[in-house]
Amino acid sequence: MIAKPFLKWVGGKTKLVPELVAMFPKKFNNYYEPFVGGGALFYEVVQKYKVGFSSINDINKKLITAYIQIKQDPKGLIKFLEEIDKEYKKLSLKEQRGYFNLTRIKYNEGNIDDTMTAAYLIFLNKTCFNGMYRENSKGEYNIPFGDQKNPNICDEENILAVSRCLKDTKITNLSFEDSVKKCNKGDLIYFDPPYYPVNATSNFTGYSKNSFGETEQRKLRDVFISLAKKDCFVMMSNSHTPFIEELYKDFYINYRYAARSINSKGDKRGKIKEVVVTSYPTSGTGNPILCEGR
Repeated sequence: MIAKPFLKWVGGKTKLVPELVAMFPKKFNNYYEPFVGGGALFYEVVQKYKVGFSSINDINKKLITAYIQIKQDPKGLIKFLEEIDKEYKKLSLKEQRGYFNLTRIKYNEGNIDDTMTAAYLIFLNKTCFNGMYRENSKGEYNIPFGDQKNPNICDEENILAVSRCLKDTKITNLSFEDSVKKCNKGDLIYFDPPYYPVNATSNFTGYSKNSFGETEQRKLRDVFISLAKKDCFVMMSNSHTPFIEELYKDFYINYRYAARSINSKGDKRGKIKEVVVTSYPTSGTGNPILCEGR
């Protein structure tokens, strides 16, 4: 089985993988993804490319706990998810809502082991509203119950496939800048940070309690520059805004349209213009893409 993201994640790149891969350099050594999230591009890389080394990172500690548990003890996690699935699907809709809310409280309190943390994260993601993940300033998961019909709480085959992908992968819970300190010439780094808001109502950066504003975006730009100076291949996705274009005006800016399906209002979902910035020239294919060379 081909591994796929085990979580639905805001800003996930599953549908965009072919376009992003088309922008890869012809050859690269190791692969780094400092904002792994759902990991769609990571799975593509480790399953279809020969890389010397792969490293994934995220600032969200509980997300990284889930990756580590899938890597180290997938069968233990599957067993626990099967128990949750069996118990949950016996309940009425009203009882399921109560079960969800109680699980969310336990998850946020944090007095649970790593297997339970990973299992609760997956359960909440599969049964919450619209498959979202969001934390408040206290680091608490705060998405409400989603009334999902027959959710696939325990996808055993995919968890085992993901575990195989993670076998030789380094998994870290660091700042994005610390996660790439050991990158060298010829390595490929893909940054998929919380996007800079297009407007005041689109400011969704709540993947963790840590904010990601203009200061962080500028810091990311500085890391991008330092890696490019080391002759690494650097790629970054972000929103199409004057602020981002100004930050990366000295690099290659590729434009494309991406579908966004996670929004509380259905009429607000659709294709929006984004940028993929690279430190090297690309020949991307797929949806129409314009490229401005440096």
